[in-house]
Amino acid sequence: MFVLEKIREYANTDRLALINREETLTYRELDEFSDAFAAYLLERFGDDRSPVVIYGHKETMILPCLYGSLKAGRAYVPIDITVPGDRVRQIIEDVEPEVFVDFYDLGIETDAEVLSPDRLGKILRGQSADGSENTDARPNSTGTFDIRKHWISGDSVAYILFTSGSTGKPKGVPITCANIENLYSQLLPWMEVSVDKGVILNQISYSFDVSVVSIYMGISKGMTLYTIDKAMLENMGELFEHLGRSDCCFWVSTPSFAEMCVPSAKFNEALMPGLEKFLFCGEILTHKLVDELFERFPKAKVINTYGPTEATVLVTAVEITDEMAKDELQIPIGYPLPEVTFRIVDAEGKPVASGEQGELLIISRNVGPGYFKRPDLTEKAFFVDEETGKRGYRTGDSCFEKNGLYYYCGRLDNQIKISGYRVEIEDIENNLVKCSNIARAAVIPVYEGEKIAYLAAFVLLQKPDGLGSLKRAIKIKEELKEFLPSYMIPRKILAVDSFPLNTNGKVDKKQLRQML
Repeated sequence: MFVLEKIREYANTDRLALINREETLTYRELDEFSDAFAAYLLERFGDDRSPVVIYGHKETMILPCLYGSLKAGRAYVPIDITVPGDRVRQIIEDVEPEVFVDFYDLGIETDAEVLSPDRLGKILRGQSADGSENTDARPNSTGTFDIRKHWISGDSVAYILFTSGSTGKPKGVPITCANIENLYSQLLPWMEVSVDKGVILNQISYSFDVSVVSIYMGISKGMTLYTIDKAMLENMGELFEHLGRSDCCFWVSTPSFAEMCVPSAKFNEALMPGLEKFLFCGEILTHKLVDELFERFPKAKVINTYGPTEATVLVTAVEITDEMAKDELQIPIGYPLPEVTFRIVDAEGKPVASGEQGELLIISRNVGPGYFKRPDLTEKAFFVDEETGKRGYRTGDSCFEKNGLYYYCGRLDNQIKISGYRVEIEDIENNLVKCSNIARAAVIPVYEGEKIAYLAAFVLLQKPDGLGSLKRAIKIKEELKEFLPSYMIPRKILAVDSFPLNTNGKVDKKQLRQML
């Protein structure tokens, strides 16, 4: 696999692979530790290829476990500490792993062999359980253990990410080695920066697919991952201290993370003078955020992308121009990446005309094999394209195309019914940010029993307005009348200092609901 080859190549240098607070990990250490973990898996479990479940957050030794699993020919399943215990149990029951790496002593009962941090540390350093040296766990030192032949390749599954499912049970999305290598070749031109092997942001949770940009693309280019962890997100002073010292040249995140930084006047080119590119994915990129970034980071390029987990993170990209930023249309999600085919179809599966909305279908070698142990769901969402023979995926996303560019219009299944009308939540959110002094908005339906009683909106102001809650809500509602019919205007409008983010770096609407 390309990333493993590159790690071995950079192991001959003193280049840092990771900076995590006061800890560092060189490429040489990353190669040796991942070799040791792979050797442990192969010696302890032989040819078993069940996925390795890794429970943690941003611990330094997670990376050797990820790559060590791949070197042993296994997939890995990352689970962030923010995932509730019940869901962790459900994932473990679904995966049935032989090995469960637990960085937080979660205490979940499982048939898997549980590796605590202390035991894992001994394995990675080639020691036996009693701490004595164990050279058998160091395949490169003896020459008798050819670990290279076990490396993952081709259509073997590299990782499985679990997303929320409509039934309330987490849904596994496997992605193969070939899927990732295809993305790597497509995304490489967008990763170019002037600094040789510079620093890339490592803020996204490993259990969220956008992290693939850092841990596969960034590492393959010999870059240094600079870690931003959960504790930093909860302390803006600490966060900005680390951003300032990061020397980051490539920023990758959801728009929400950047919007969390924008309210501070410190978030500008002076804080991160070497920053050359912003790459966003996972959420709608707004005009207001683009305008702020253009003003504060005039030398940095802003790249918007789009892609579902099922199609290996990203399938589009576009550099946002001044013309796009000033256009009345929403910010485009981009052009399809090379060898990616898009089709937009109506409810009957027939192609729509240019400019018309419909469901986006993706046909590409980026499309994964389906859902883990769910042939019923796989059959509904995945297909083989008759024209190209490639795999396809029905996204459930409403999009339209204009002049070759694609625009996202929301989820087809993100509709609610209020006062007898069908309403798109994202339609209301998009119009709220058109109001003066609103940088970001999130709307949630409030239920009484099984019926939606009203809509509540949370807004992030661009700057303090000096108004009380009631006067501010009245003012915003008056402005909204220019864009929305009365039944779509939220009854409650509350200002927040920042939006809570979930483990995927998106706005956590469950936490917002608790604020009502």
